[in-house]
Amino acid sequence: MATCCGIIVFTVWELIAIVAGLIALATNAWIVPQTPGTACILGVQGAGLWTVCTGKGTAVTNCQEVLGNETGTNSTGEQILGQLEEIPDAIQSPSSWIFTSNDECTPISDQAAVKNYYSALPVGATDAKDYWLFIQSTRGLVACFCGIGFATILALASHRPGRPGAAGCSHFLKSLQVSAGICAIGVFIGMLSGLSSSQDFVWNEFGASLESGWSNVANMWGWSWWVFVGAVAWAILGWVVMCITFCCSGRSESAKY
Repeated sequence: MATCCGIIVFTVWELIAIVAGLIALATNAWIVPQTPGTACILGVQGAGLWTVCTGKGTAVTNCQEVLGNETGTNSTGEQILGQLEEIPDAIQSPSSWIFTSNDECTPISDQAAVKNYYSALPVGATDAKDYWLFIQSTRGLVACFCGIGFATILALASHRPGRPGAAGCSHFLKSLQVSAGICAIGVFIGMLSGLSSSQDFVWNEFGASLESGWSNVANMWGWSWWVFVGAVAWAILGWVVMCITFCCSGRSESAKY
């Protein structure tokens, strides 16, 4: 059987990955615009898989006024970007957790609002696309990543000399978990790449300076996404820990004879 020490080490290791995945699933910072122009075009201060923090302060109103009125030939992209940067941050900081969202974020029960937001991105673009399926897929894959992690712990703990299939089951579940995590990362990056490649903005006459935030996906992802990336990386390293556990178990059994 897998050694008691090995089971404990792997369990703790795997629980860290699971907790990190659950934190990512339950927080609002998958999308966090890094520039004023990008924030105005995205129309949110932050967005997660379950809630969207659109903000209801005067900063949003000012963004709309700048983007709606400064379309004349006398206004360059640099001037408009400067005005956006001068807008005071009147929006309260949104809650990071989906269950304690304040008035700046949609409640978790209002999934219709979340669907409406992700169904037409970028905000105001004439070539806006529906990314709702991307969000649903990411939700499911992140949840599978966490759930399969628990199943992997049970499979490894059940390994006995008379149960050789438990080792194979553990490796199979771990492969499913890692695959789900990598797919979730890929789906979300695919969505952000689609957003950044949008060319037909209503405000594209403002010049490249305003659109510079869209030229790089890194200006859109938030810390929740990075937490999940870390969880997947940690789970991959956990596969190595699993292999070491089974290897030590085999040597321990051989030493008895």
